[in-house]
Amino acid sequence: MFSRQCMKFGTTTLLFLAALVVGGCGTTTVYRATLEDTRDLSPAQARKQLIKTAQFVSGCHAPVKPGAVTYEKFQSTCEGPYRFAEYPDLVATSYVGDPVEGSVADKTCINASEVRVSRASGEGRRPVGDWRHPQDCMFYRGSTNLTATRDFVMAWYVLAREGIAFNLAQEAAFESAAQSYRNAAVKPQLPEEAVKYKVQAELAVQQKRFDDAIDIYEQALGIAPWWPAGHYNRGLILGELQDYEEGIRALQKYLKLEPDAPNARAVQLKIYQWESLVPRAAK
Repeated sequence: MFSRQCMKFGTTTLLFLAALVVGGCGTTTVYRATLEDTRDLSPAQARKQLIKTAQFVSGCHAPVKPGAVTYEKFQSTCEGPYRFAEYPDLVATSYVGDPVEGSVADKTCINASEVRVSRASGEGRRPVGDWRHPQDCMFYRGSTNLTATRDFVMAWYVLAREGIAFNLAQEAAFESAAQSYRNAAVKPQLPEEAVKYKVQAELAVQQKRFDDAIDIYEQALGIAPWWPAGHYNRGLILGELQDYEEGIRALQKYLKLEPDAPNARAVQLKIYQWESLVPRAAK
């Protein structure tokens, strides 16, 4: 069944060797990241890199939303969620130029526990009892497949090892900033850099670029984690995108900052509504 495959195995450092397609034979490469590969990649950079490289997955063909990638998990559109710490040694299989699968041959399949290569034989028919599909596949074109596979695996490696600690540090920083904000007799003004991101996020919302708006609000909140409206607006956008779990977290932060806000009760009721939708959205 594997006679028409050319297979290579290695770390991400061997990535570009896999680009060769000889004599009509597709190239299949298995990738694992190493500490050396990822030494200069921070958790924040890794999260953005994972969002960028996780384009869309087999079966669903829907874009992966920014809110679907946190510092602790990756919620794909078909499978998951995958919690990074539970699968620290992610394996990705990259297929390039498969003569059987044709135009969709340039793809990357991930499997959190082991590599299970999916092949069809004959004239594209699936052999009975011999079709073993990886958990998720992302489709690319040409050399993009190779670089995207490398970046995806490297980002996963970093988040699996540092994501939880980084997230806890961020939460601790927020709690400290929230307490200072609540205790302040005069509330601080939003720094100019955060104002810039605020304006850009509002424009993104007006243009219905909701994914961009989430990312821009996150940049503003990285500068001013005590900004109530930033958490509130980000939460509403996440809810609009049906990422209810992350939307709830954002609204909860808003209530921690403004527990006596005029809309506090309405926000809490919205949280109750979304809590009933979290399991449904994850299916």
